[in-house]
Amino acid sequence: MTNQQYFLRLMPVLAVAGGLLASCQKNDERPYAVSSEDRYPTLLSNSLGVATKYAPGETVPLELQFAGQSASIQEIRVFQRIEPAPDSTVVQTLPGRQAAYSRRKFADTLVVNVVLPSAPNQARVRFSAVVVSQNGLTKTRAVPFRVAEATPTVRVVSATNLTAPAGAPLVTNDVVRYSLLLNENGINLYPERPAAPPTATAVLFNNLDSLITYVRVGGAPERRFARQRLPLAGTQTGAATSVTLNLALPTGSAGQNVVFRFEAKSRYLGTPSFRASSVTAAPITLGSPTALATTQARVLTYTGATGGDLAALDLTTFTPVAAAGPATSKDLVISSTGGNAVQFQALSTGTRLVRATAAAYPSATLNSIRQAYTAAAATAQVSTLDNIVVGDVLILKLRGQDQYVVVQVAGINRTSATDVTVSLNIKAQ
Repeated sequence: MTNQQYFLRLMPVLAVAGGLLASCQKNDERPYAVSSEDRYPTLLSNSLGVATKYAPGETVPLELQFAGQSASIQEIRVFQRIEPAPDSTVVQTLPGRQAAYSRRKFADTLVVNVVLPSAPNQARVRFSAVVVSQNGLTKTRAVPFRVAEATPTVRVVSATNLTAPAGAPLVTNDVVRYSLLLNENGINLYPERPAAPPTATAVLFNNLDSLITYVRVGGAPERRFARQRLPLAGTQTGAATSVTLNLALPTGSAGQNVVFRFEAKSRYLGTPSFRASSVTAAPITLGSPTALATTQARVLTYTGATGGDLAALDLTTFTPVAAAGPATSKDLVISSTGGNAVQFQALSTGTRLVRATAAAYPSATLNSIRQAYTAAAATAQVSTLDNIVVGDVLILKLRGQDQYVVVQVAGINRTSATDVTVSLNIKAQ
């Protein structure tokens, strides 16, 4: 066989082998190719660190945190969109070089302050920060929030005298309870979908901060009387809030007016840093204290095992009540002398005793002893008092009525293991 014939026979085999080699080379090619070294700007957080609500005029801080960039940041554009407007508008354009390294956050940071323009209450606002790299690539971070009312509201719902009966004149140290309503119809958060929208009368308020009470007596200048955080403890809110204040009337002369003013405050991200509104309560005209009658000196004597006929007093008549007498007349009784101790008890229906301070007796008036009794805790208004000693001062409210007596224990004389004589000084209406 000639060389030419041999070569012709190998031609098909060589063709197949060539095709296989060509296909192998094609499969070895890389499946991708780098078209550009440009990269998008890198942000460390998807959040801009804003609250859920702001008021018109407040400064909204948008914080951007950057990682190392493959290309320098050229600028940051800030857009805002206020519903129902369909389009966004540019509110700021900042050069990228303003970002600075934060040692606390270990990153380059930039805080962009944007002032919220006037917008309807509860309107949805969207701020977008577009970071533009020098290579032309961009990255966007956006945050929505709702427009809130900056200025709180306050209204006096009621004023109730706690230490004086209806129609009685109020004097210094009488306590008046004021019920206030702050942020009437207020809501703290807008109920986003799928929740139902708020009622038509609802108002989204900034969070309440504090309530300040001012007072003016007569022609004197107004002065701050009290301040309290809202609420006293816990998370602050912009929702409708009821507040109860028990205020003792300050010192003043009969005929002078006492006027309280209540100021509600909320914080504001602007100048000044608070927004406030106030309401003035109706004036209270101070009356004159009601003097008590001349001091009555009386003696209670406990004898034998049951006390005898001189161990109880009717404090409406200042007369003794015999052992067999009705319990409804026994306002103050020596009920026990055992264990070298004296016990007092009120047996008449509705009569209660309060142990007061020694200072309550010398200058006592009907108003002062009524105030002291009312100010005592319910657990201190009792029907039995143990361990009576010389110098004790007791205030009694008689038979559930607006009738008060103050009693000073002037002396205790024990004549036997059971027999005791107690000397009393009594002032009453």
